[in-house]
Amino acid sequence: MTHLITVNDLDERKKAMMQHADVCLALPGGIGTLEEISEAYSWARVGQNNTPCIFFDVNNYYAPLQIFFDQMVEQNFLSHEDRQLVLFSDSLLEIDTFIQNYYQK
Repeated sequence: MTHLITVNDLDERKKAMMQHADVCLALPGGIGTLEEISEAYSWARVGQNNTPCIFFDVNNYYAPLQIFFDQMVEQNFLSHEDRQLVLFSDSLLEIDTFIQNYYQK
């Protein structure tokens, strides 16, 4: 570790993470992880976060959530374009390609 940032609360933590992040990558985790990546994705949808959002889908951990996101598109609660802002994958090659393509837009 070369730099430590201390904050007063979780809201400041999330803001600091997004200000300094090149990518928002969620490993399998709990409700806090889900809340953080969901907020990063929501901010990306409205132009307040310009980093790719990725669910690292180890052992299909996030498969039910991916189905839910696709269902949001099918039921017109999420646009197809906004759905393209987030990736669910366990492939490091696919994740790298997504990141590279994201910044070329």
